[in-house]
Amino acid sequence: MTQINEVNESQIATHWKEEESISPSAEFVAQANMADPAVFDRFSEGNFPENFTEYADLLSWDEKWHTTVDTSNPPFWKWWVGGKLNASYNCVDRHLEQYGNKAAFIWVSEVEDEPDQVLTYRDLWVKVNEFAALLRDYAGVKAGDRVTLHMPMVPELPVTMLACARLGVVHSQVFGGFSGTACGDRIVDSGSEVLILEERSAAGPQGQGRRSRRTSREKRRQSRQGTGLAPLSRQVFRQDADGRGPRPFRRRAAD
Repeated sequence: MTQINEVNESQIATHWKEEESISPSAEFVAQANMADPAVFDRFSEGNFPENFTEYADLLSWDEKWHTTVDTSNPPFWKWWVGGKLNASYNCVDRHLEQYGNKAAFIWVSEVEDEPDQVLTYRDLWVKVNEFAALLRDYAGVKAGDRVTLHMPMVPELPVTMLACARLGVVHSQVFGGFSGTACGDRIVDSGSEVLILEERSAAGPQGQGRRSRRTSREKRRQSRQGTGLAPLSRQVFRQDADGRGPRPFRRRAAD
């Protein structure tokens, strides 16, 4: 027979840690972006908006902006008007010289017997460029095109996002747990012409390959039914976690 012990609030409170204060080390404070107490003066209302160039200067720009913020058409504010940069370059390339061998992603699977994955910035750079080249040369995507991703939370997802950003391609991420029909609705809304999916189930790749491939085919079929979606005009790709890297399905419209 299970015995239930009543615990009062004061007894519970002895385990609370919310009031505990832990001060950062001097080394941590020194490397912080906002270590200077004068930051409150620099970012005062009277210095708006030019004070925000401090943030912009943390990035690498291809072309510098000519207007910090355009407020001529509220509430549609435009920041850094005239400026151009590449998000993928800022996330990956510019870190190679100093942090090339440092971990960019450390991924731990929910499946206990699946090994952890560590991608250094150099590993990430290789994978991003590989998939960007596949999208560009095989699918013919170009800046301004839209691509739909139907993928779970795995390392291949940010690789794909960064590859799209490298090409100036707009991506729409549909969580891998959503149905093919839900994915199809989002393809229609975005006008996407390329679908990228992860060919493995959330339960992990081991022992799941055949079921996962059937699931992928079913989701591709569902993505067209009930949405009025015509066959995708370009290629469907799959990002696999089997070490073979990204590759296309058979060269035909998605079925």
